[in-house]
Amino acid sequence: MKIQVKIHDHVLKRMKKDICNQLKQAVHDCVDNLVRTSSETAPHDKGILEKSFAMEATSNSGTVTATVGYCIKERGFNYALAMHELSYRLGPKSLAKPGGYGMSGKRYPVGNKFLTRPLEGEAQTYKQHIERELQKVLKGA
Repeated sequence: MKIQVKIHDHVLKRMKKDICNQLKQAVHDCVDNLVRTSSETAPHDKGILEKSFAMEATSNSGTVTATVGYCIKERGFNYALAMHELSYRLGPKSLAKPGGYGMSGKRYPVGNKFLTRPLEGEAQTYKQHIERELQKVLKGA
């Protein structure tokens, strides 16, 4: 018995491209959500900290890497780092802020660890979102 298998390279290449594009979009969804949630969770005085985020997502060979950070430096003092890491009493403007809601629906009150708490709290939801989005491509193949 002789079996001949014909592989369509162009179909595999298209699928790989579609999967990579969907992965990039799904990671961007998660990064956008993390930025919004952490910004809503950051302490508020003048509103500078909430807007001081930087985000970047890069892709290389089917791997997507995302980075989110906050930075405000005044005279050599990293205000964003201090507000993230230190313990302190919230001022009236921070207390009036409702906090952030993640992709999962979980609420994060205003305060320190405003980036870490949503990231860790939403990690499983982000993973599930990425998996769901990739399944869409695989089901459509």
